[in-house]
Amino acid sequence: MNNIIKYFGLIIIAITLAECKLDVIPQDALTSDQVTTTSDGLSSLVNGFYAIFKQVDGNNCYIRQYYQMSDFASDDIVCAYKTEDDLINSFRFKDRAAEKSNINSFWELSYKIIYGANVAISMADLKGSDPSTNQLKGESYFMRAFATHNLVRFFAKPYNQTNKTQPGVIIRQSKEDNMPKARASLEETYNYIIASLKMAGSLMSEEMPADRINDNHRFASKYSVWAMLSRVYLYKGELDSCILYSDSLINSGKFSLETAENFPSYFANAKGSSESIWIIPFNPIDDMLNASVASMIYNGNNCWGEEGASESLMQDMQSSFSYGVDQRRQYILTGEPIVKNGVNMYYITKFSGQDGSPTLSSPVMFRLAEVYLNRAEAFAKKADVTSAVADLNTLLTNRLTPGEMPIDYFLYQEASITTDQIVDIVLRERRIELAFEGHRIFDLLRNGKDIVRNYWGFHLDSYNGVPPTSEPGLDAGGVVFHATDPWVIYPIPSSEISTNNLCVPNL
Repeated sequence: MNNIIKYFGLIIIAITLAECKLDVIPQDALTSDQVTTTSDGLSSLVNGFYAIFKQVDGNNCYIRQYYQMSDFASDDIVCAYKTEDDLINSFRFKDRAAEKSNINSFWELSYKIIYGANVAISMADLKGSDPSTNQLKGESYFMRAFATHNLVRFFAKPYNQTNKTQPGVIIRQSKEDNMPKARASLEETYNYIIASLKMAGSLMSEEMPADRINDNHRFASKYSVWAMLSRVYLYKGELDSCILYSDSLINSGKFSLETAENFPSYFANAKGSSESIWIIPFNPIDDMLNASVASMIYNGNNCWGEEGASESLMQDMQSSFSYGVDQRRQYILTGEPIVKNGVNMYYITKFSGQDGSPTLSSPVMFRLAEVYLNRAEAFAKKADVTSAVADLNTLLTNRLTPGEMPIDYFLYQEASITTDQIVDIVLRERRIELAFEGHRIFDLLRNGKDIVRNYWGFHLDSYNGVPPTSEPGLDAGGVVFHATDPWVIYPIPSSEISTNNLCVPNL
């Protein structure tokens, strides 16, 4: 019992040091009986590892690294300033190093969440079985799976039949599982993630217990589990299972797509939206100002404004809808670009505007639109053009407003699409709909697509801020990376390698 109290105390101390604002019971107010016979200790612990997502250490924060390490590595965002911040190594693949602070921070915070989840699972096992305990235990299994899947996406190759025996990440099964350990294979890692999610789903009810009110979509629910299984099975290539869990979520009737009219304000109001499944809610007191996600990609107060939407993404958006009817483009300021160091900057507003702040939003981890797109991609890969087009058109009907032509004019026509074309069409729609939400780089890599960044910016090996008139060209250093190139995977952090001689590095 003393060990449980000790582990709980460690989590609370870590959160307090990070100055996270939590409604927790002080450690010295918890008796052994309270930890095991009430939900107070367990719910405080579970609430605590949600708060780790917002934990700030200098420039490092899980949420900040999650978006920068994914989106800045993709072809959606251009870099107009060669900053001293380690975020630059997300753009410049060959500059990545195991010692970089952002890489180490993301790895360590991920395993802090996993450890906290394992402690909570042990605590729940001691308490027994009741709806509240089962819900909290389910959330812990979910969080363990979520953190592990993000790790394996950043630090290992994509899952496929060729790669599945390659190294994944280190699996931590319990709070006692904390000794040096080798990386599991990709197949073992994905099986662990799926098993954790299925355990979470089996513990949760579709209706939250009365003492676990899920306002603002702040807690993981059974629906969060279904949404994540939809994502993970798509990544694993198990298409029927992806469709099964997508169906469960979509047919639940609990969520609805934002309308085209409301979509431009969705991300500033994600806490109250029926499209949101699970988010990390931020309040004004949580505003990270010049360390926020928005600070690098927007140009308001407390913003650095050093990155913006890439010309490649702009071209995809423009080629799709020439009449300006697509409301998803409202999240890019598409007027006259600001030129910085020779780079055309189109600023991004997806992480701005909540409570009137240019640096505040509540990041969306899962929303209904992604689930529709997961299912559409699964249908496309099964050569079911009819079903894939139906999902795409359902989404577009809620994203387009009439221009010079009615909305039906812009919807996909099944008869004009072949089975060879449909996957690429879905991937383009994923790019436009989910831009800047941490998906694009993984969509490219898991589908074996090259990363092509044929535009000027500091992702290029030799860019000096003075672009010639033409494009860099496909042979320029930093323009093209193949999906199988080892440079596109982040190095295992030095903090792990230096203390765990069983963990093999990347590259």
